[in-house]
Amino acid sequence: MNLSPEILAELFRQCAFISALIAGFSFAFLAVILTNKTTKTIDDWTAGFAIAATAGLIVCALGWTLSVPRVLELSLNSSANGPIQVPQTYLVVHRSLSITFIACFFFFLTSLGLSGWIRSRRLGVVSLIITIAAAFYAIWILRFFIR
Repeated sequence: MNLSPEILAELFRQCAFISALIAGFSFAFLAVILTNKTTKTIDDWTAGFAIAATAGLIVCALGWTLSVPRVLELSLNSSANGPIQVPQTYLVVHRSLSITFIACFFFFLTSLGLSGWIRSRRLGVVSLIITIAAAFYAIWILRFFIR
């Protein structure tokens, strides 16, 4: 992959922003679940998936954010002899963070799908159907980007 350090840094910034945004939603959702007065088993499962999503997405946001200065350091240390090749290490880190992001995104969707069951059976079915449709649509979109 031939990416300049500046382009890779911008990609990392955008990935960090998206991870932090979804982690924030997941954390807020988790707070609502934890303050719920009911003690159903479905509450525990929903909270568990929300915790996993929040933790993983925060790790992704942190990893991509801390990668930006390192990648930009490459362009500062470069010579004027043409384009710089980004070391494979940065691409490996990006790939592992991307896989973590995708898994945690599906954890987030799972917690949303389970959340309807906390209130009622009817809402549970609706939330599950909507979440399954969103998951299939996400998979359809991701197939263009995963090699």
